[in-house]
Formats: sequence, structure tokens, C-alpha cells
Amino acid sequence: MRKIQNLLLLTLLLSFVAVSCHKHEDDENAPVIVITAPVADVSISGIVAIAGLVTDESLHELSIKVTKDSDNSVLFSAAPEVHDLTSYAIAEVWTPTAIAAETAVTLTVIASDHNDHSVTSTVKFKVKP
Repeated sequence: MRKIQNLLLLTLLLSFVAVSCHKHEDDENAPVIVITAPVADVSISGIVAIAGLVTDESLHELSIKVTKDSDNSVLFSAAPEVHDLTSYAIAEVWTPTAIAAETAVTLTVIASDHNDHSVTSTVKFKVKP
């Protein structure tokens, strides 16, 4: 009996996932990412504002990361909930810590939609202690 209950529960969960993440027939375009801050090649001391706009017919996932260029270590990451939105205003704040000298970093924003379209946008800048 327990096996049947578990199988029924698993079937219901899979059905929910299949219904909640659906393709949109009219969505033929990849999401659009516009990063407004930081700007490329700037050196920033203190708080780093990460701003921009992501749009699509139906967004699925969004990932925001800042990595150190020298070793690709992740210094900041966020995964805002964008499921089924048509636009999302990026408004993140990052305070770099344990930075002893000016450090080259890359902001990477990856957006995907329900039709497996994905786009990546990057901005290279520097942070200072």
C-alpha cells in the first residue's frame, strides 16, 4: 500500500511540474537582457549596484553572478524568481569583502524562457577595497 501511495504522489508531482512549466507556442524569441549598472570597465569602491531589465514573452529562470576573472570564483550570486513574468527589473546590491587590491570581475546574467531560449549578457569591471 505504501508503494502505491508513493507512486501516486510522484505521479501527481510530475503532473504539476508538467503543467506549471509549459511551452508558449507564440514565443519564438530569446529573452532580452539590458544591464544598466555597472558599466563596462569602471572601477568601483564599496557597494556595487547591479541593475538592468530582462524581458520575454514568458521568463522561466534568471541567474546573476559576479566572478573573479583570475580564478572564476563566485563572489556574488542571485537567482530571482521570474517564472512566467514578462519583465523583471534587476536591482541587486553587492558589497565586496576580502578584496585586498583592485580586482577584475565579470558580471554574468543568464535568462531563459519556457521554450528553451537562453541568453547571456556580461559586463567586465573592477572592484577596489
